[in-house]
Amino acid sequence: MATRKRIRGRRLRAVASLALAAGCVSAFPAIAHATPLTVVTIQFDDGNADVNQWLAPLDNHGFPATFYVNSGTVGTAAKLTWGQLTTLNQAGNEIASHTVDHVDLKKLKLAGARYQVCQDRVNLASHGFQPQSLAYPYGDYDSTVETQVVQYCGDNSGRTVTGVNDKNVFAETIPPADPDATRTPPDPKQGTSVSTIEGYVTAAEQHGGGWVQLTFHHICSGCDAYSITPANMQSVLDWLNTQVTAGAVAIKTTEQVIGGPYITPFCC
Repeated sequence: MATRKRIRGRRLRAVASLALAAGCVSAFPAIAHATPLTVVTIQFDDGNADVNQWLAPLDNHGFPATFYVNSGTVGTAAKLTWGQLTTLNQAGNEIASHTVDHVDLKKLKLAGARYQVCQDRVNLASHGFQPQSLAYPYGDYDSTVETQVVQYCGDNSGRTVTGVNDKNVFAETIPPADPDATRTPPDPKQGTSVSTIEGYVTAAEQHGGGWVQLTFHHICSGCDAYSITPANMQSVLDWLNTQVTAGAVAIKTTEQVIGGPYITPFCC
């Protein structure tokens, strides 16, 4: 019954999301808006402490973000603390799941995979959060993980790390064709230019709009292969602000895009 209600909620929220994206008041508009809106979600994976410095810049622009964290590493060396996550959440950011220990779910037996996802939600909820979104570690998943783990544990979505290629797929659709395997452009890393990141967004704008998930791991000067510099991050945020001001882009969290009812966490 809970699964059926969750799916029904997704569908209702999806209709509303389409209406909002089209700039319409009614959920069933007679005429679609002439210019489809591009929705961008700013995401930070792994709960790395160096992203905490971006609370103020995000807030200054009025941008909410989604922070996918591994509950088993919160408060350990170089990771965000529970207090910092609470501050981020109180500022309007989404605190979401990334498994307890950042493990490849496809390589686990069903019970172990369910523990990693279900217990992660339990851990986050015990600190006052409402986890509804999941990011797959390494982007690795299959149909069993989708149906027997993500849906079973109560998450409303699962995010991969590929699928948007700027060749024939320029953005994820709203609503996604598969909410448990949402598609993204490549994760920014050392050597990824600001223009490349901006290009993911403009490509979507030029090809009918949709949802662009920008996923960052570290914001630092060369501390990790998957990092961009603070200067480049600031440039990306400032540029996104120009797109928002122009009415071409909206910034939303994953949960705001996906919707659906909150399922009380349980394990396992």
